[in-house]
Amino acid sequence: MKKIFFFLLFSNSIVFSQENIQPFASLEGVWILDKSFSDEFDKSKLDETRWWDFNPAWHGRKPSHFARSNVKVKKGVLRLSAKNLDPKKVSIQDKARGYDKFSTAIIKSKERSHYGYYEARAKSMKAAVCNAFWLYDPLEESVKYREGEYSEEIDIFEVFGKANKKENQRAYYAAVHRYQTPYVESLVNKRKYKLENRYTRLEVDYDFYKDFHIYGLLWTPDELIWYLDGKEVFRRKNDFFKRPLHIIFDAEIMETWDGLPNLDDLPSTFEVDYVRVWRPSK
Repeated sequence: MKKIFFFLLFSNSIVFSQENIQPFASLEGVWILDKSFSDEFDKSKLDETRWWDFNPAWHGRKPSHFARSNVKVKKGVLRLSAKNLDPKKVSIQDKARGYDKFSTAIIKSKERSHYGYYEARAKSMKAAVCNAFWLYDPLEESVKYREGEYSEEIDIFEVFGKANKKENQRAYYAAVHRYQTPYVESLVNKRKYKLENRYTRLEVDYDFYKDFHIYGLLWTPDELIWYLDGKEVFRRKNDFFKRPLHIIFDAEIMETWDGLPNLDDLPSTFEVDYVRVWRPSK
């Protein structure tokens, strides 16, 4: 599955391995793989020292919730699934709170990561569910839930594998957000800071669920540059995104954006072959 190549040149006894992997996009300078934030998902289960398989501060986006059982690692691939819920098996709490129609999945890095080049090779699920790779949440809860601060988010990609609405079909989205606190995901987030050149929508000529694609972001103190399969697709100045952020992969039901998924399309799975993070060599 992984595009890691091992060569042995006996004449020089040089081994090219994961240690030598460079970004798929052509970047200037020398880049060093940061193993503390990179993951090939080649173990028998998710690395619990590195990731949460839930979000400690967020149950999910109604009418779905994040279920730990929907997060799997199998044959070197992270698998995040979305499923229909059996009404008879929905807990009283989830039913009362409105998290009762679907279950989805998320992983979130336990530590925050800062400037560098971020890359993932992924294939979306074949359903009207948002599949995403993003960075967010610079604030502790004690700060985020009070007035007087901002919570930042960088979306490396958001796609719907099988969108309901025409404008979301085969559409790749990249964006940034800055929310004024108090901020609670999907519940209290109406006060957005107005950002220039905030997002891009790129219509492609293929379905995201049919094959893996490589998604990248170069994050520096001065600018943000997005890449799709090694080609630059969006660029903006870095005006406010100066603080370390958590790394996130998730699948979400976005009812207001694309409606609810067709029940016949679920269960379906968002697959991530790897995530790699590089830092520039000093």
